[in-house]
Amino acid sequence: MYILISLLIFGVIIAIHEFGHYIAAKAFRVGVPEFAIGMGPKVLQKQGKETLYTLRAIPVGGFCTLDGDDNEVQGEKSLFTKPLWQRIIIFASGSVLNIASGFLVLVLLASALPGLTTTTLTGFADGFPLEGEQGFLAGDRFHRIDGIRVYQNSNIGLLLHLSEGDTVDIVVIRDGQQVALNNLPLQRQIFEGSDTPRFGFYFDVNQYPTFSDRVAYAFNDLRDFTRQLPLTIRLLASGQAGVEDISSVVGIVDIMHQAGTTADTAGLAAMRLAMLAALISISVAVINLVPIPGLDGGRIFLAVVSTGIEKVTRRKLDPKYENYLNTAGLLLLFGFMIFIVLNDIIRIAGR
Repeated sequence: MYILISLLIFGVIIAIHEFGHYIAAKAFRVGVPEFAIGMGPKVLQKQGKETLYTLRAIPVGGFCTLDGDDNEVQGEKSLFTKPLWQRIIIFASGSVLNIASGFLVLVLLASALPGLTTTTLTGFADGFPLEGEQGFLAGDRFHRIDGIRVYQNSNIGLLLHLSEGDTVDIVVIRDGQQVALNNLPLQRQIFEGSDTPRFGFYFDVNQYPTFSDRVAYAFNDLRDFTRQLPLTIRLLASGQAGVEDISSVVGIVDIMHQAGTTADTAGLAAMRLAMLAALISISVAVINLVPIPGLDGGRIFLAVVSTGIEKVTRRKLDPKYENYLNTAGLLLLFGFMIFIVLNDIIRIAGR
């Protein structure tokens, strides 16, 4: 059941992304020959006045074809006859709608929480070794861990885990000022009253959050999710993460399946899946804005470059060259995706 729900979530996220392109194209009078949800052979189709709407067999992916893009149509409804700013909006609109829908889910999730755990310290476990002026004080708010910004309480355990070594550098907000706590020998350990190794912090919980508190909490989640791609690249570059830590659609569906089946209640499972859906939606938006040919960000980059060349040479470039680059980029991306999918299948099969 959770696998089917996960696939449905993917379908909705892609549908939202492509709908963003669709409404922007329609707003600027760009022709849309086909709007498809899913990939592969057609299951259902309906011909509109101008657009063929199709539902396809594989419930992952989708597309929105544009006149002048994947066909030879020219004229007033061709994408390449539109001003640069309109093309940028059309290319970026899918990601914008993904971010907006993901943020809406985060606001709804924050509204369902009885209290909001903050990043402000209220105390320490008995025997905590780093309490005091040269260490932590009650009231300190985590700001950075080894140079990485802390947005939510959940960031703290993850970043400390990634930083586990001899020492860690932490910046806290104390009395409105940033205070650097460098070279701290912070390690997880067993404290009295617990059999589980932990860092020994206790955090403040906002028991009576206002609506604005909840929106701010959701916004911090949004900020955290949008930096996942650059953070992953940083971890890959430093060797703290490997290619095996990158998940394909198969791996993500497995994660969502595990999140649902291990939940104690249906309500908790729903909240976990909704949080993962928001993360995926926002991640899809960020990844698509990377300036690589084949992605929306690559299309924006090429549109800006080609417009600049046209202004210098006073000659209009043939759009087919941009399409060639985008096609090549897509082929490379598909090759990488296949590699990641196979890696996930091998990992799951050997579990």
